[in-house]
Amino acid sequence: MIPCTKTGCHRWFRNKSGLTQHVNVYHPVLPSVNISVPVEQCQESSAGEEHSQVLPDGYGDSGNPLDDPSNSNPLAEYVGPGDRYYWNYHPNLTGRPCDSLGNFLPAGHPAEPLTDMQPDDWSPYSSRLEFELADFLFTRSQMSAANINELLNLWNASLLSTGGQPIFRDSGEMYKTIDSTPLGDVQWEKFSTSYTGERPTENVPPWMNDTYDIWFRSPKEVIRNMLSRPDFSDAIDYRPFREYESATDSRQWEDFMSGDWAWKQADTISRDPATHGSTFVPIILGSDKTTVSVATGQNDYYPLYLSIGNIRNKVRRAHRNGVILIAFLAIPHMDKEHASTDAFRRFRRQLFHSSLAYILHDLMPGMTEPIVMRFGDGHYCRVIFGLGPYIADYEEQVLLACIVRGWCVKCLAMRQALDTDALYRSREHAEALIEEFDLKNLRDEYGIIGDIIPFTSGFPRADIYELIAPDILHQIIKGTFKDHLVEWVESYLKAMHGTAKANAILDDIDRRIAAVAPFTGLRRFPEGRHFKQWTGNDSKALMKVYLPAIEGHVPVEIVRTFRALLEFTYLVRRNVITEETLVTIEDAINRFHKHREIFHESGTVQTFSLPRQHAMKHYPDLIRLFGAPNGLCTSITESKHIDAVKDPYRRTNRNKPLGQMLIINQHLDKLAASRRDFSRRGMLEGSCLTATMQLFSTRAHSNTSEAPGLNRCNEDTDEAVDCPTSIEAHVELARTPRTYLITLSKLAAELNLQHLPTILEEFLLQQLDAYDNCDSDLPEWPTYGNKITVVNAAAALFYAPSDISGIGGMRREYIRSCHSWQNGAPRYDCAFVNTDSGLKGMYGLDIVRILAFFSFVSQSKRYPCAVVRWFDRVGDKPDTDTGMWIVRPAFTAQRRPSIGIIHVDTLYRAAHLIPLYATRPVSRNLKPHHSYDSFTAFYINKFIDHHAFSLLSDSY
Repeated sequence: MIPCTKTGCHRWFRNKSGLTQHVNVYHPVLPSVNISVPVEQCQESSAGEEHSQVLPDGYGDSGNPLDDPSNSNPLAEYVGPGDRYYWNYHPNLTGRPCDSLGNFLPAGHPAEPLTDMQPDDWSPYSSRLEFELADFLFTRSQMSAANINELLNLWNASLLSTGGQPIFRDSGEMYKTIDSTPLGDVQWEKFSTSYTGERPTENVPPWMNDTYDIWFRSPKEVIRNMLSRPDFSDAIDYRPFREYESATDSRQWEDFMSGDWAWKQADTISRDPATHGSTFVPIILGSDKTTVSVATGQNDYYPLYLSIGNIRNKVRRAHRNGVILIAFLAIPHMDKEHASTDAFRRFRRQLFHSSLAYILHDLMPGMTEPIVMRFGDGHYCRVIFGLGPYIADYEEQVLLACIVRGWCVKCLAMRQALDTDALYRSREHAEALIEEFDLKNLRDEYGIIGDIIPFTSGFPRADIYELIAPDILHQIIKGTFKDHLVEWVESYLKAMHGTAKANAILDDIDRRIAAVAPFTGLRRFPEGRHFKQWTGNDSKALMKVYLPAIEGHVPVEIVRTFRALLEFTYLVRRNVITEETLVTIEDAINRFHKHREIFHESGTVQTFSLPRQHAMKHYPDLIRLFGAPNGLCTSITESKHIDAVKDPYRRTNRNKPLGQMLIINQHLDKLAASRRDFSRRGMLEGSCLTATMQLFSTRAHSNTSEAPGLNRCNEDTDEAVDCPTSIEAHVELARTPRTYLITLSKLAAELNLQHLPTILEEFLLQQLDAYDNCDSDLPEWPTYGNKITVVNAAAALFYAPSDISGIGGMRREYIRSCHSWQNGAPRYDCAFVNTDSGLKGMYGLDIVRILAFFSFVSQSKRYPCAVVRWFDRVGDKPDTDTGMWIVRPAFTAQRRPSIGIIHVDTLYRAAHLIPLYATRPVSRNLKPHHSYDSFTAFYINKFIDHHAFSLLSDSY
């Protein structure tokens, strides 16, 4: 690779052409112009240029790490298969290994073993069975102490006749064993605080006398545990980097350390030469109140979570304990008389900020001077901490930024005109305003609450306005889509048609939504949109099916408004965002702003100065700062609520539940740490039964060849798959108990396809590459056994990193074809078929409906197949208004449905179709399983998931 020789530039290029384009754009040779520059500015520039030439130890005189093959910290390297991408690394914060005292090690020095424990040491458990039982009862089944005791009593009673020893005598012994685990042990601590300001002489509000307890764990020790995890060692970034596509030298953003914020922080930190060679560890925080029970009294909790920016987004999103509960913040409660007073509001805000500052104070020394921590690969590194992005919804954001509700927390746009261009807020600017203006002017002119000290004020390099993370869930999905646009459609219809007719139209929209064909993982809306409590998952599900449901009932401008918003949402949720994607995102924002004007022109809404909608404008800049937003969304912390707050609460006896919840979380962390340790030492391979049988030298017959998950095809869920990213897509028939043997003639009768045997013979000739040159009569064609094996589903495994997937980005879904799904109506899914792998998107794909999955044997070879009905594309590009391709059932020249048999290897994945309803009202009797048989044209639903969106968007 070729370096840029411009002083201070650290870019590397695959070839001279890329270097030449870079120099012409970023370092052009301009005609000399005489400009007067102050002496101080010249000196400052020179100093900056000189400093940028400082290289870490071991880079040689040339400064080229590639000149030294022993260098373990190159400034640039290729990544990924086929050298498609390369990373430029920060030159100073290089994550160089050191010993436990902080002395740098020579390149290639081996790491010390993480543990000296033997592969058969199950401490503190006596055996694998004891650990697996504790983990099953406490983590997986979440069994209560009473039920654990009952189970152990029955189990122990069964051992009396054989003289066996009980594994645990009771739940207390099991809890004590778990608690003795040293791994993952970060103790809970408590501090108390109370109001210390002025008090009225009489009628003192109760909150002024109350004491507030805050429970927390040392964030430094939590980070130490996180960095030392071996299962994170291959999914952690030690250095800030910039990622580029090799062919075009265009930049792209994915994980947090690829963003500009981490790089700029490293620039600032490395001004101190003592930090060179260290690893920058950004601290990502998130908080949000959550309700655990409506039926009991005190039911609100205020958890605080922590993650680190070095962990890649796929780990943070994959529910692998990349986000850790570190505190329960206090929630001051007050009666209505005092809750709205300025004094109580000020105290509540300051309590929040003061609590955060205290909890994080043990990180402060490590923000300016490196400390030594061990990483999951066994090496020690010097570490520098820094406060990173804060994950929060809008209500939490205004609390964090000390901003008045209704204002933007990121920029200085006026509250009444949020979409006007404005400068970004900054810590320095806010502090200057606070010194200059009184509290009223600060609030009215700048939206600043000037009498609160943000928790970031005492930490170096921390600007709370910059650190507010994008929030796709609340800003876009629940906010702009559900709370704004969906509600506006209802208001628009009532304004245009009157209440009675509008209600009739809304009922028809609900019937359209309810009649959508089933799809793996798609939430059903049997009654349409009308239910009381909406969750984020409900809103996500509605986004997938809403656009075709309103078409024909609303003007095209509203349809295009929804299309622009949906495309924006799916673009910003991609796991990798390129420079081209950023251009497309900005185009979607512009189209959204253009088409939404119909709501203003019709009088449906009076203003678009809505903070959550306005936030869309900042996404391109936030992506450049922090990488792909899907790694910082509140959906991550909200899902953590279930594991860390709601499930532990349900396991308590409701008597002072918080203390019990703390212990439950600590036990969960210890069990998870033990499982990771045992797995790393190879002690959890196979099942507990096979391991025990092998221990007793008994031959075990275990069906280990079956692909994981293929026996779960009776569940209507997709799943993340932790396997290597070795294939783009693969489909195979599911191994399921619903498999049965019949004759081909019987299948033909079931499907009412009397010519099915002929179709199968044609398929077999095509498979044998003999069809085109065959002049033989039918009896001489290749034969097959009359018995065939029919299954009800096929499993599609494909690379879908933007959806919920495994660490390698792999995802499994099921394509179903059965005459009775879950003892109910028939279900025959649709799928994409590869017809030309050389073309992109829909130009190389076709749509089929699966009528049956089966396999048969011919000449000792098994053929897994599908009977399909073909669809034809309508037009050579997607629909202008919805952005979706249109298909219709294909027919032969004799006007018969076009039926074929295809090999399952040609299937790509499941497809979801939604009818073109137009203005046609939907019958109340139409059910989801009728959908594909009741309409003549369909949209290919590109919004069913992110993989489908990317697949179908590649066509144009």
